[in-house]
Amino acid sequence: MEVVRRTNSEIERELGTVAYFIRKRRKENGMTQEQLAKNSGVGLAFLKRLEGGDENLHLAKVLQVLRHLKADLFPKEYQ
Repeated sequence: MEVVRRTNSEIERELGTVAYFIRKRRKENGMTQEQLAKNSGVGLAFLKRLEGGDENLHLAKVLQVLRHLKADLFPKEYQ
C-alpha cells in the first residue's frame, strides 16, 4: 500500500486553521496530546476532537488551550 504524504496546506485545509495551529504548536513544544490536555485543563477526548478539526466544540475550552500555548484568537479585522 502506497503512503500518501500531504502538504501542510492540505492538512490545514482539512483540519481547519485553529486545529492545525494547535497540533503544530503542541508538537513544536514537544508535548503529547495527554500532556497538553492536562496542562491546559481540558479532557483528552476534547483535545483529540479539537486537533481533529471538530467544528462543534465549546469556544471557551478552545481559547483555554490556545492561551496555554501562548496564543489567542482574534477576528481578522482586528489584527
